[in-house]
Amino acid sequence: MARFQHTVTLVPVPRRWLEACVAALYDLAQDTAVEGGRLRLPDGRPLPGLVLTRGRHLGPGAQYRPVHEEVGRPDADQCLTVLSWDRRRETALEVVTLDDAPARPARLVCALGLTSAERPRQAWLSATLRSGGERAKYLGGTGRLRLDLGRWWQATSHGRHPSRAPLSGALTHALARVSVTAVPCLAPDGRWRVTVRARVRGRSVARPLLPLATAVLGRRARRACAEALERAAAAWNAQVPELVRKDGERLGAELADALLGS
Repeated sequence: MARFQHTVTLVPVPRRWLEACVAALYDLAQDTAVEGGRLRLPDGRPLPGLVLTRGRHLGPGAQYRPVHEEVGRPDADQCLTVLSWDRRRETALEVVTLDDAPARPARLVCALGLTSAERPRQAWLSATLRSGGERAKYLGGTGRLRLDLGRWWQATSHGRHPSRAPLSGALTHALARVSVTAVPCLAPDGRWRVTVRARVRGRSVARPLLPLATAVLGRRARRACAEALERAAAAWNAQVPELVRKDGERLGAELADALLGS
């Protein structure tokens, strides 16, 4: 088993700001009207490129598909499905993308969810890639990520060390499994110091080869991971201060403009 650990410092996101943004985005989706399958934003502007093809708007089982601009028909290879939509409990969506290449067909299923849009407590994301054709076993995999917002705010607002990592995830492939956790703490200047830990375990024929690969490439791999985290932290620190100066209503309006390509 190979291990990795690195700590980055991030500009904090206020809890009330995040909750206001979630509420604004939820309202934007809920107030969007449907006319003959076509979507219309709350301000009356039509939303091109996406249509409701099955079910009631935002009801469980509702399906939406992008529209091919050239032919004006829904894309059969992409579908967004509402798994649940409950402001007080859970909201969950699933996105399925198909690639029907004859030699190597593939199916990617991504799902994301939020527990309570009124007061977000947990968020999760999962992805599963399945492929056909030769060596399909080695071309697919699964991933999951879960964020416990209650534990995150506890660690960053009160300085308490959480009993479990607020952010955890795993990537599973036929030859390896990677487990990742992230634990924040409050820095003296009010920023977040987030420690990321990863463990890599070999699977199947790769299990006995992992110690050798770690000995040969371990230092280079750890340096590459640390540099990637530092780049991500730099991007976060460059963009978040401007974002948190905007209220949820303004962000909702900007999202609506972005959906329209404005």
